[in-house]
Amino acid sequence: MEPEINEFLDYLVSERGLSTNTSLAYSQDLEQFSRFCVLYKRPVTNASQKDLRDFVAFLRKQELTPRSIARKISTLKQFFKFLLRENKIQSDPADLLMIIQKSKRLPKHLTIEEVFRLIAAAKGDTESEIRDRALLEMWYATGARVSELAQLSVSQIDFDEKVVKIRGKGGRERIVPLSEDAVAWGKKYRDVRHQWLIQHELKDSKTFYLTRLGKAFSRQGIWKLVKKYAKQANINRKVWPHMIRHSFATHVLRGGADLRAVQELLGHKSISTTEVYTHLAIENLRTMQLKYHPRD
Repeated sequence: MEPEINEFLDYLVSERGLSTNTSLAYSQDLEQFSRFCVLYKRPVTNASQKDLRDFVAFLRKQELTPRSIARKISTLKQFFKFLLRENKIQSDPADLLMIIQKSKRLPKHLTIEEVFRLIAAAKGDTESEIRDRALLEMWYATGARVSELAQLSVSQIDFDEKVVKIRGKGGRERIVPLSEDAVAWGKKYRDVRHQWLIQHELKDSKTFYLTRLGKAFSRQGIWKLVKKYAKQANINRKVWPHMIRHSFATHVLRGGADLRAVQELLGHKSISTTEVYTHLAIENLRTMQLKYHPRD
C-alpha cells in the first residue's frame, strides 16, 4: 500500500479517533482504489478526475449496492482532502465527485411482539439463561451496538441510578437510562456472575457479560445467542444482531421520541446517520398535530 494511504489511515486513528473497524473499512476502500490505479501505472497521488470517474464506473460494473459505492466515494473525497491539506497534491481531483445514493429504506427490524418473544425465550431457569436474559434486556433497553455490549464493563453500569455509560465509536461516551426489567435481570446476573468467579476460581474480569469460563463474550458469541433465542421464539425469518438496535430505534420513535433524542441514545455523531428513521419522526409529528392542533 502506498505511503500516503498509510499516513491517512494513521491520521484517522490518531487525530480523528476512529475505531479499528471503521479504519479497516477505509483501508479496504483505498487498497481497492490503489490496485485500480496500478492498472494505469500511476500512483494514487497522480489520479485525475477522469481516473476517479472511471473507478466509480468500475465499481458499478461490479454490481455493488449504491450505498457501498457512496461509502467508497466518501472515502476518496476525504483521502484527497487530506492530501491537499498536507500539500501532497496541488488540486483535489475528487472535489467534483458526486455521492449519489438511493433514498434510504427503514432498516429491517423486529416487531415489538417479536422482541418480547425473543427476550422471553431466555426464561432464566438456569444460570446461563439468567445471563442471557440480562444481556437481551440490556440490549433492547439501550439499543447498543454488538461491540459495545460485548465490551461493557462492570464499572459502566449503575443499577441504583438505573443508567449505563456506553463507550461508542471514536471513544465517545453516552449515558442511557435502563428499564426496570433490565435492572432487575442485571442484578440477578450480577449475583450469578459473582458466584461463577468464586466457584470456579476464575480471574475477576472487568467485563460484565462472561462465559462460564470467565471469558468475555465475543460478538460472534452474542450472534449465536440471538439466533438461538430467535429460533426458540419461533421467529421464522432471518434475525441478526443489528436488528435489535434497529428495533430499539424504531420502537422508541413510534412511541413518541424525537429524532435528536434517538441520535443521542444510539450514539450517532451526526444526525444524518439517524435520518434513516426520518419518516417515523414525521409520522409522530403528524400524529401530534392531529391530536393537538385546534383546527383538527
